[in-house]
Amino acid sequence: MEQVPTFLLRLTGVTLLYAAAAIGGLMYAVVGSTVTLVWAPSGIALAALLAYGYRLSFGVALGAFLANAWTGIPLAASAVIAMGNTLEALVGAFLLVRLVRFRNALDRRRDVFALIVLAAIFSTMLSASVGVATLALGGIVSFGEYAAVWLKWWLGDMMGVLVVTPPLLLWLSHSRPVLSPLKAVEALCLVAALVLVSHKIFGAPELAGHGYYPASLAVFPFVIWGALRFGRWGASLVTLVVSVLAIWGTTQGTGPFVVDQPVDSLVRWCAFAIVVAVTGLLLAASVAEQRRAQADLKSSHDGLEQRVKERTQAIADINADLRREMAARRRLEKALIRVSEEQQQAIGRELHDGLGQHLTGLALFSATLQQKLHERAQPEAEAARRIVELVNQATAMTRSVARGLYPAALEVGGLSAALEQLAEYTRSLQGMACVFRCGADVQVRDPLVAINLYRVAQEAVNNAVKYSQANHLRIDLTRVEDRHRLAISDDGIGADPERIWHGQGLGMHSMRYRASLLGGTFAIERNAHRGTTVAVMYPDQGEQNEQQRQHGS
Repeated sequence: MEQVPTFLLRLTGVTLLYAAAAIGGLMYAVVGSTVTLVWAPSGIALAALLAYGYRLSFGVALGAFLANAWTGIPLAASAVIAMGNTLEALVGAFLLVRLVRFRNALDRRRDVFALIVLAAIFSTMLSASVGVATLALGGIVSFGEYAAVWLKWWLGDMMGVLVVTPPLLLWLSHSRPVLSPLKAVEALCLVAALVLVSHKIFGAPELAGHGYYPASLAVFPFVIWGALRFGRWGASLVTLVVSVLAIWGTTQGTGPFVVDQPVDSLVRWCAFAIVVAVTGLLLAASVAEQRRAQADLKSSHDGLEQRVKERTQAIADINADLRREMAARRRLEKALIRVSEEQQQAIGRELHDGLGQHLTGLALFSATLQQKLHERAQPEAEAARRIVELVNQATAMTRSVARGLYPAALEVGGLSAALEQLAEYTRSLQGMACVFRCGADVQVRDPLVAINLYRVAQEAVNNAVKYSQANHLRIDLTRVEDRHRLAISDDGIGADPERIWHGQGLGMHSMRYRASLLGGTFAIERNAHRGTTVAVMYPDQGEQNEQQRQHGS
């Protein structure tokens, strides 16, 4: 709520300023002492109501009454004309606020158009209509002069709205511009050049009476300069300065607007001031909208970029968490496989060293028993011989199972020795030609890598023996740049790699899983012998560990 002292101070200020401006304008009256083309009070009243509210209309009414009473017309006519002046300001402010939600900053073209149409053109008609009708009814002007007087009154009020209202609104309602030193120098240069050129145009006696209106166009570059470089402040102040200098020159009888009749001179000046004001305000509003659009675009861009950074960081954090979880899962899987292999190794040793030794001892005992029964020609000798055969078969089966659970050669001679033993086992027990070739630069030191590669080779060889109908098998362990490659190839009937790849067998899943556990790739493809090649490519563990060590450091 506005405080009473502040309201009274503003009310008094509006009253005095309106009355002073009105008396100053009536000094250039063109019809009697009451009609002038220099009517700044219309702009003062509209700016006061837009900035501080409708309650200041009382100050407008009082100031208008005092100014009109000063001219010497009857007090009743002064009161009616004051009512028309007040109604003009009230209607103009009301239409601007209600219809277009007018912003005093004048930073939108719609606000400038609304100021021109609703306030400068329409609402000023009310004051002109009431005022001229009052003068005609009071006998101050004749009804035959009604149209001409009405036009002059309307143009004067329109000039006041377009020239005076913008700088007042900006002063009362908008923040003051803060100029850098360089911009301040530019503003001084603009004012100096504008005053100099305007003085040359509107203060030139040689231009008077010739109707050389194009000379006035020389001020428009300064209007454009002010609007583009200094926005609404620049455009409104340049318009005000040009209007003041133009009215000064016109009233002094100099400049391009001066003709034989002073009234016609002021009409030409008034039209020029209106055109300058409209041009500057529209250009300044367009520049403000463009700058605001650029600022909004930059703000949107910065906001979008910030959101992208935040999303990118969030994705990076999620990826880091996933990598950590995957690394932890991989470590757990390796630990589980290591434990599983250790258990299989323990079971294999128990079978080989425990049950195998017992079966071997049982075989020897059974053979001795069979020999004694045979020497005594006992009929149980044949049954004893059969027992010896079964025990030998059980011993062989136990050793085969123990070898499958964990190859002893892997622990003693490494992966190469285990793969060589696998090839020999395939030749001797499966009856299929199988060779193993290992590159001289291939060394597999990690026991976990070795056992996983061995399991892949073991599964691939078993599949080839069962399904490929091949005559030859080849196991290759080579180095390709910084990666190792284990390949098991056959010359069998071959199969569709795509169908094999998407197979649901446990062995296929196991080979793919072991390859991924090593950080490698698993592939099935046809080879040059029209058979099938199962290959695992995996990184060199030595180089991989070195990279991890450098990354960790």
